[in-house]
Amino acid sequence: MNPYLHGNYWGQPQGGYYHPHVYYPPGYNPAASPAPPNPAVIAGAQPNRSKRYPTINPCLAADSSMIHPDLRKKPRSDITASTYHAYRHTQAMAYPVTNMRLICKSFPWTIDIVTTQSPITVEAVWEAMYAGLQEHLHDSEWGFACQDKKLRETIEKAAENRRKGDGDKVLKRIDWLGEATVFKGLEKSEEFEKVRLFPGSPPVAETWIIKLGTN
Repeated sequence: MNPYLHGNYWGQPQGGYYHPHVYYPPGYNPAASPAPPNPAVIAGAQPNRSKRYPTINPCLAADSSMIHPDLRKKPRSDITASTYHAYRHTQAMAYPVTNMRLICKSFPWTIDIVTTQSPITVEAVWEAMYAGLQEHLHDSEWGFACQDKKLRETIEKAAENRRKGDGDKVLKRIDWLGEATVFKGLEKSEEFEKVRLFPGSPPVAETWIIKLGTN
């Protein structure tokens, strides 16, 4: 089926979805949530598909996204309310996808998003990136980082600045990024995907690379 034969490629999925990295406030029920407003009428919205990556929602594609949340903050607090609610329930892909894998050239972790009923949404992608980078660093990860003086200093400086806001003294994965914590979109690189795939693990068709930058 051609996903572009119909007018709303990123239609709101029905029913709930779950991913362990997504936080749902008490009483939140995706199935009961009202349909979001049409993104085309929101100021600054992006009506056109990405030229390089036409199958992904344009607000997530690296060459078309104008929504650049800082992954140090919760997406719903860093993205303007009108934009957040306009896109949160729209599908991440032009066709229903229940499994996405996010990787990055700036950090060594894999972020998998898996749903059981409804297609993965834009909100699920935003929340998965934020939640994945809020995890604490493991001893083995610090052992690797401390062998690189520049990386170690970057992590320590970022952690010191972050603690002023959240008070968490334990090192977090977000600290690994230093100041390059701004989401610049998702992109593709088959070569990097093949190199990055852990030997023996099954590939995921919808594997995307997180592009990061600074404000």
